[in-house]
Amino acid sequence: MQAPDASSSIKMHRIAWIDISRGFLMSLVVLFHTLPPQLVADLINPAACTFFFLSGLISRDAPIIFSIKKRFKQLMVPYYFMSLINLGIWLLAWVISKRTELDLPVIDVVWNILLVRTALGIMPFNIIPLWFLPAVFVMEIYYILFKRLKILTIGILVGFVSMFFFRGSLPFKIDVALAVTPYFALGKAMQEKKDRIPKISWPVLLVAFAIYASSSFLCGEVYLMEDYFGPQPLIYIVAALSGIVSIIGVSRIIEKFRKMADFFSRIGRNTLFVLGYHIAAGVLVYPLFDLFGDPIEILRKFWILYWFINILVVYLAIRFLPTGVVSFLSGIFPVHIKRDLNTR
Repeated sequence: MQAPDASSSIKMHRIAWIDISRGFLMSLVVLFHTLPPQLVADLINPAACTFFFLSGLISRDAPIIFSIKKRFKQLMVPYYFMSLINLGIWLLAWVISKRTELDLPVIDVVWNILLVRTALGIMPFNIIPLWFLPAVFVMEIYYILFKRLKILTIGILVGFVSMFFFRGSLPFKIDVALAVTPYFALGKAMQEKKDRIPKISWPVLLVAFAIYASSSFLCGEVYLMEDYFGPQPLIYIVAALSGIVSIIGVSRIIEKFRKMADFFSRIGRNTLFVLGYHIAAGVLVYPLFDLFGDPIEILRKFWILYWFINILVVYLAIRFLPTGVVSFLSGIFPVHIKRDLNTR
């Protein structure tokens, strides 16, 4: 997930298929969080690695200190800022509903936010998806250090090997970041061929999707957030790599349909906002379902409807809220202030 580079003096031209790919991926993330059947969740999970590939594909080299400071502003500041807002949403929901699943010690939640410990059961649901931002931040630091020390190949191998032997939820997602570094490195390696990447033939796309679908199902339950890649991590690697090809191919198909392309492109250009608030958007329908019984069971039964409502709410927010409001809520408002000052 690549945030806008406000500090670069080089004019960045957005690439349509990349925005669409990110938007399509983010819609899958929202779907994953709407309690779909396990088979659907298994199919979605490996696609998340395409985010890391795209981040590498459009990242820019810069001095190490500058890169870390820039990415801290673009990733960690939004993480903490949106965590704070979502913490307020959680507290408000808890005060109103007093539901037991919302009853978590506030001090523990704050501590876990600070240390980026976002495992299930110790963090409010609406904050958990934000784990992705620190993971990207640490992953990019790994890449910079590996490259600076001239051990990038070793670092990539260690990243793959770590998938087989480690499982947990270490602070700042340092374990997850290591495991996904190879996908970022692959994106970096293919930067010069960026224009050729989307020219995927139909036969290649069909084969890639067939491999992706079959290998995803064979992976079983995977918890990327907790650095667990199933009993056969090698199958997950196959699914992740074929998923990159599949997602890019799908994005080129979507690009041919103007309204669909516009929808996913808007989502793709505002991934921070969608990541931060798509679960909070579901709060709007949660009390309604609560009137008819166990809301969790109802959500599981009508997961497609729940996904549609969630994605629609965040899309309408992106579509009609002022850009400055969306940026501020995404934790990148200070960056835009600096940009505005520099252009006056």
